[in-house]
Amino acid sequence: MLAPTPRSARNSGIDIARGFALLGIILVNAPLFFLPFGSIYDGKLPAPLERSALDWAVQVAVTALAAFKFVSLFSLLFGFGLSLQAAKAAAEGRSRWPLGLRRLGLLLVFGLLHGLLVWYGDILTMYALLGLIVLACIGLPERWLRRATVALAALMAAGIVVFAAFQYRSHTSSAETPSADAAAMEEPDEAEGPAEHAPTGFDALLAADFEPGSELWIQAETRAQREGPWLDAFAFRAVTFGMGLAISPFSWAWQPFLMMLVGVWVQRSGLFAPQAGARRLRLARRLLLGGLPCALGSVAPAWLFGRESPLTETLQFVFLPYSAMLLSVAYGCLAVELGPRLPDLLRVPVQAAGSMALTVYLSESLVCTAIASWWGLGLFGTMLEAKFTPLVVGVWITLALAAAAWTRRVGDGPMERLWRWGTYRAAR
Repeated sequence: MLAPTPRSARNSGIDIARGFALLGIILVNAPLFFLPFGSIYDGKLPAPLERSALDWAVQVAVTALAAFKFVSLFSLLFGFGLSLQAAKAAAEGRSRWPLGLRRLGLLLVFGLLHGLLVWYGDILTMYALLGLIVLACIGLPERWLRRATVALAALMAAGIVVFAAFQYRSHTSSAETPSADAAAMEEPDEAEGPAEHAPTGFDALLAADFEPGSELWIQAETRAQREGPWLDAFAFRAVTFGMGLAISPFSWAWQPFLMMLVGVWVQRSGLFAPQAGARRLRLARRLLLGGLPCALGSVAPAWLFGRESPLTETLQFVFLPYSAMLLSVAYGCLAVELGPRLPDLLRVPVQAAGSMALTVYLSESLVCTAIASWWGLGLFGTMLEAKFTPLVVGVWITLALAAAAWTRRVGDGPMERLWRWGTYRAAR
């Protein structure tokens, strides 16, 4: 009978890898919780914020060690889970599609509710959509799957370089040629007007021409998130969520898709099996040797050429995804191999967070949104990396400890119970 893996039979190393991935993800997502989207999209901060040297140092450390790496690891583990479920179905002589479609359908519902009602940076919706393609790829023979994964990685690597070259040429050309809108930019924007009469909510989005880097967008989003009302905050959340989904097939979605395919290969190859420890460590060492220089290459140009240099942005655009492809697998191998050896004081909460990954992921959004938004503490747009980074680490630690207490007394997390019930109930 098809059923979820019993807790006693779960691979503790994989749960630990998920738990650490959740820490890395909240570190990278922290600016999206506490700053306007334009601050991430176009680098513009709401007044009167200005980054200090400590803010820059924290940002550099998070970029080098965590940006793209942990969401790639999370994607790898998602593909691993889909492949493992498909293997269980095949062992029972059943098709992988009924279970897979129910699982992904529920995840899509969770993601849409999360993205529209809680936080626009949701990843679950994209995971559900990409999971359909991955589910189809699972049916390929291992040789063809491996070739397709390598080919996609090579195409991505080449495409990143080509796009970065065009981006650099565009930036240098625009820097040499005075903008036709320069005079207009120097004049005050009459549409903004005094703060008390500035458009809000969807009216502000229209007035800003749906440009996240617009001062009008940044001011209106900051005001909506910090002061409300709900409808104004919802307008920014829904539009930003929709924009992210719309552009994802042409930008960042290829990275998690590739890592999901890597996760399928990892499951089939037995890389995370208990007896593959020496193999895992050898692979981790090799990937660290390639990935750490790429991670350094993503941040070092800011010191060499200046943060505003087009070359800095171009090199970061190239080296960030390269480092993520390598380091995410290295992080996963190290977590699976070394995680179970950690002292119980560290291992138990991290493992519990990983076993309740869906619940903890959604809880991270709820807690951080409560701290940032008008209906909670209203701290949106009031702090930068040096303050909100330790804050989100504290959120993760609190949730990991809560997960440990929950699993010890209750068992599966509440969202995991709902997800597994909806996935497996028809198979009973």
